[in-house]
Amino acid sequence: MTDTPKQPPARIVNPQGSMPRGIDDFAKVVTQQRCFVDKSRLARDVLNCDDDIILVTRPRRFGKTMNQGMLRYFLETPPEATNTRALFDGLLVKEDAATMEHQGKYPVISLTLKSAKLPTWEEAYGELCRLIHEEIQRHPQASDWRIGEFERMHGDEWSRLLSRAEATRADWRHSLELLCKLLALHHNKDNPNQLTWTYPIVLIDEYDAPIHAAYTNSRADNEVPAFAGMTKGGKDSYYGRMIGFIRLLLGNALKGNRYLHKAVLTGILRVAKEDIFSGLSNPGVYGVLEDRFASSFGFTEGEVTELLTRRGLKDRLDAVRDWYDGYCIGADNPVTIYNPWSVVSYLANPTKIPRLYWVNTSDNALVHTLLRCADADMKAELLQLLSGDADYIARPILDEAPLRSLTGAARELWSLLLASGYATADKTERDIKEGGPNIASLRVPNMEVKCLYKELIERWFAQQPRAGQTTGMVKALLAGNGELFAQRLQAFVHASMSYFSTGGEDPERVYQAFVLGLLVQLEQDYRLCSEREAGGGRADVLLIPKQLDKPGIILELKMAEEFVGRQNQAVIEQGPQQTAQDALQQIKDKHYAAIFADKQCSFVLAVGIAFWKKELATAHERVA
Repeated sequence: MTDTPKQPPARIVNPQGSMPRGIDDFAKVVTQQRCFVDKSRLARDVLNCDDDIILVTRPRRFGKTMNQGMLRYFLETPPEATNTRALFDGLLVKEDAATMEHQGKYPVISLTLKSAKLPTWEEAYGELCRLIHEEIQRHPQASDWRIGEFERMHGDEWSRLLSRAEATRADWRHSLELLCKLLALHHNKDNPNQLTWTYPIVLIDEYDAPIHAAYTNSRADNEVPAFAGMTKGGKDSYYGRMIGFIRLLLGNALKGNRYLHKAVLTGILRVAKEDIFSGLSNPGVYGVLEDRFASSFGFTEGEVTELLTRRGLKDRLDAVRDWYDGYCIGADNPVTIYNPWSVVSYLANPTKIPRLYWVNTSDNALVHTLLRCADADMKAELLQLLSGDADYIARPILDEAPLRSLTGAARELWSLLLASGYATADKTERDIKEGGPNIASLRVPNMEVKCLYKELIERWFAQQPRAGQTTGMVKALLAGNGELFAQRLQAFVHASMSYFSTGGEDPERVYQAFVLGLLVQLEQDYRLCSEREAGGGRADVLLIPKQLDKPGIILELKMAEEFVGRQNQAVIEQGPQQTAQDALQQIKDKHYAAIFADKQCSFVLAVGIAFWKKELATAHERVA
């Protein structure tokens, strides 16, 4: 990792005030004298950015809505008798005279689309129209549209938009573009020199929230099957309609709009393969691997340290760090970021043992769907990270999120997990090939996210009729009852293996991921290791006890050879059993049990497992 750059000063406002958990309105936070971390220098960074269109992508609950609201109060010309400048008294931006010259100087269009996350196209479309209409009505200039050329060119459209009930879909697609023009005409009506006009700024928060909802609900309705590419989910599906509407709404407002000064969009992903941003004037996209705006969203180490210190809780720093820190934002000069929602939630009612906050704030349907359908490599890599057997996984990362055309490949899913906050990258390097992808060293950020993955894995293995089988299987294994373990494992495979893909070029990795997931419930008492050096080789799965007098377990998995056919049942049965014996012999020949020499285990059980499609055979022996 490169050296961490010098961070902006940490400023905690009203450090003894109540925490603003669940409050996204910047003005309310300030006027109610809530405790908050000062991120006001974002206004300077936005204004100094050369990009006319800025897209910042961050995980959910990372302060995007609060920051967008802060930008609105800073930039927008306030109504009469309203002093928005006072909101910034004592904040860092007030110390920047050049930036303060822009305070209250612009017409601003501000939208947040998160409430349009609804189960059907009709509901979501209606909500989007309501949000746009509400923003139109927020501007008193909207009713005075008989100005300049606006009435002649757009009078009929605007009249329909004001009435809402009569507006057509085409009207709504042009609504933000027309509002930009109308606000520009009003703001500059006393200035005949158009070369010196001040044009509106557009702020759109959670721009991709309706797209995620459309994808998830289209998947539920089988309109867009998992990783089916473009075979379904066409333009008439919920997903297709939503993509088409958002593309035209944003395209009309942002592409070639001479009445626009600057636009700032925030979301979780840069949605690709849908041409949402095609034709725009090279929008600046700042995701989790970009250095610009790295410290503007989420809390830095200095900010959290100052926050805890000022509230008399500095002794909790290590616990807060373990649970909520760990996000590396940026590539050349990465900044370590804490999850702000979790920190604020914890400080609202601090306990000695932190709890889950972020993973419970919204539906994780998308990540659940993606991981369940992930390929074998992806499952195996994730479980290596969770077990502590790998510090990181090096994977190429896509710059964009191809929701509609996902194939289930590890590269795509790791890219989505990284952007969504379910993984982070300690180090990123560009592939040496010209135009090659970024290669990221990926890991699980913290304990909170690790708990989410454990819950997900438990769901994989806790569904009926599998619920009681895993517990009995694990108990038999730890008791050294290899026969009972084999019986219950076989029953489990027959009942549930269709839940996992067993195809592909390397099916052994599928079964290895399956067994690791099956045993993840033991993590509190055992360290699970995969492909770990032991004795004279590398064991497939090791269960190393964390306490004395518990058994050590070695599992060696092999795929049985293809057999001659069902007409010779004896040959078929002999093949897997011999392969299981070979696996057991490998454990003994390579002395894998040596890793337990200083562990004082009650015993060490070696188990060879041979798989053939849904059939298996086992061989077991106590080796120490």
